[in-house]
Amino acid sequence: MSENILSLKKIIRSSLIALMCLYFIGCSSAPVLDVNKWQIEANASQETLTINHADLGILLKEAKLFYSQNDKLIAFSDWSVKSKADTLTISTQGEKESTWTLTVDEDAIKITCTAENTYIQGTAPASKDRIPARTENQDNDIMYTALGQVTAANISCLFDLNTDTMIRFPKASKLKRSPADQDLMEVTIPVTDESAVTLMPDYYINILGLKFYKPIPQRFKNAPIAWSSWYCYYMGTTEEDVMKETDALAKHLKPYGLEYIQLDACFTRGKDANYLDWTKKTFPHGGKWLFEYISSKGLKPALWVNIYGSNYAKAECADKYPENFYLKDKNGELSGACCTADKTVVRLDYSNPEVIEKHLKPMFTVLKEDWGLKYIKDAGWGTWMDYYKKNKENAFDPNRESRDLYLDAQKALRETLGPDIYIGGCAMHEVGLGFGIYDGSRIGGDDKAIWYPEKEGGMSMQIYFHSLFGGNYLNNITWHCDPDAAMLRNPLTLEEGRTVVTAIALTGQLYMASDFMNKLSRKKLELYQKTMPTTHIVPIDLYSYKLKSEKKDGVIWCCPQVEEFPRAIDLKVNSEAGVYDVAALFNWEDEAGTKTILLNDDLGLDTDKEYLIFDFWSQKLKEITRDVVTASIPAHGTRVFIIKPVLPRPQLVATSRHITCAVSLKKLNWDSEQEILSGLSEVIPGDDYSLFIYVPEGKTASDIKAGPEILYSKLTGSILEVKLSGQIDAESDNVVEWSVKFGSDILAAQKSG
Repeated sequence: MSENILSLKKIIRSSLIALMCLYFIGCSSAPVLDVNKWQIEANASQETLTINHADLGILLKEAKLFYSQNDKLIAFSDWSVKSKADTLTISTQGEKESTWTLTVDEDAIKITCTAENTYIQGTAPASKDRIPARTENQDNDIMYTALGQVTAANISCLFDLNTDTMIRFPKASKLKRSPADQDLMEVTIPVTDESAVTLMPDYYINILGLKFYKPIPQRFKNAPIAWSSWYCYYMGTTEEDVMKETDALAKHLKPYGLEYIQLDACFTRGKDANYLDWTKKTFPHGGKWLFEYISSKGLKPALWVNIYGSNYAKAECADKYPENFYLKDKNGELSGACCTADKTVVRLDYSNPEVIEKHLKPMFTVLKEDWGLKYIKDAGWGTWMDYYKKNKENAFDPNRESRDLYLDAQKALRETLGPDIYIGGCAMHEVGLGFGIYDGSRIGGDDKAIWYPEKEGGMSMQIYFHSLFGGNYLNNITWHCDPDAAMLRNPLTLEEGRTVVTAIALTGQLYMASDFMNKLSRKKLELYQKTMPTTHIVPIDLYSYKLKSEKKDGVIWCCPQVEEFPRAIDLKVNSEAGVYDVAALFNWEDEAGTKTILLNDDLGLDTDKEYLIFDFWSQKLKEITRDVVTASIPAHGTRVFIIKPVLPRPQLVATSRHITCAVSLKKLNWDSEQEILSGLSEVIPGDDYSLFIYVPEGKTASDIKAGPEILYSKLTGSILEVKLSGQIDAESDNVVEWSVKFGSDILAAQKSG
């Protein structure tokens, strides 16, 4: 009995303790305003504010209230909080009294304060799925892109990729990466009569008109680097041509990141050839043999195929397909499929499900499993849909809609090839229809290795730039944007070639080259080498740059035309090499000119600091400045500057390897006690590698060490170039270790040099 009483007392005591805990928790819980999916929590005891949204989670947390006095922010104290209807009110006493009002609307929270010079300061989640962004009304003729988790003084929006929502803080807000956690932004919001945190839901879908929006699939981190046969050999491509170019590419560009050899059309010519049985005259060994040759050189075979067509006379996966496999017009006539070698390849009827099961899937199973296909350029321009609409009454199942059938075929292709084969689409008909299926896609017309078209509406590199700038807002957001082929050969000048490769490299779009590689000059070949591989660059400017093309049926269609090209690209970098900008200034005019860029207004940099301006292409320091960079640029030319804040110590400014200066550097360290700058760099065997190091006045390099041979070290002004031999140890995995010790003994340093 006594044991039962004792147990009962323990239960009662535990229950009382639990009730007391619940009581105190309830008494100290922060008031919460919960309206229209918004939740605002104000914790008076901790004097912090948290803003949540049901669809987005936390937008701002651990926020405090401040006022400015003598250029310092001082926190308001002694909070009291009330909530009513759609409004939360915070009153502060302390040294300075104030009343803060947060009013909730459907897609915004309006913030006001009775005191002047007031601020809210907190942290905002900003992972790789919630990225810094600018909208069209913030355009300043500079195209912003990002490599890594970056910020800038004039970026006040975050875009949430998974929910397609733009989060806009007041324009004058300052967003800065937290040093403690790169997935967080430190946010400072100045409070005025018009301050509000605003949402733009369905941003790509409704505001930009891309109703099929989906975030990019995570199958391939970076856009591919490839070579296409088309703009070199067109329909005349032969087996010998592809072998010759494969050999040259394996030697000259594979070490720098080129991966794929793409054969474009030309191999299905004549009634006796199809996608699996190639034209004997020009490809005597057949496609599988050529794929094996490409693979033997360490490269990956890629193929152009219009999946909406097949050879009528000689089918790929049967002696002959049934007549209901083909789409015919009202007269029962066949129609040549878009962009194919000749009219023997005719349109298929995908309203017949057997076409997928007995043609598409078996054919691509052979190409993948037996031949070793690694990449398909999925052509057709979407014109199949137009033809089907006009002739659907003659289709196998006229009740099916063209877009549904188009996507059925694409989904079946993806299912057959799986996640490891790259699918590059040709979304020329309607941008966005292949989101989630394509890894990348064309959205523009064919270009040509000349600067201006030979006649109005003709092909030239102008088409390339219209596609690149007009479609950049899609790149690494929905897919890899493919502006078509980069070309450098004559009659394009070296300056024009530099502009081509700079634009593609600083946007991170799909890099497709189409030049005769053994015939390029050393300097033009070097342009490719210093801009490959592609890197994971995402746009900050999430809008089609100065688009003048009209929408059709509420969506954006092919071949974007922009009103003018940007006067600069500003790539903001946060990498092992540091936090810095790579700014490319363009001269689109037909004569040489002087171009200027403002570090604050144009690039959003803090002009309280001084910056090193390093000219990448000439590989020398241009100047040290805090406000303006001016450059004389030849016609159609480009100047690329690495812009880094000046530190009160030696620092690595750039390397010779890659235009971003972020590709080769695997590790960088400054030992302040021993004054040693050291690092690990991945180098290209046979290619000498230079480090460019800023040396402040009064400092000199006293000891330089490196894994490979040091060819020389040379101090020019305040830049020390350390050149390392490309002849490296075969067992090094191409990674070399280097270090530079600094001191103040000028004479010793001169002797060492």
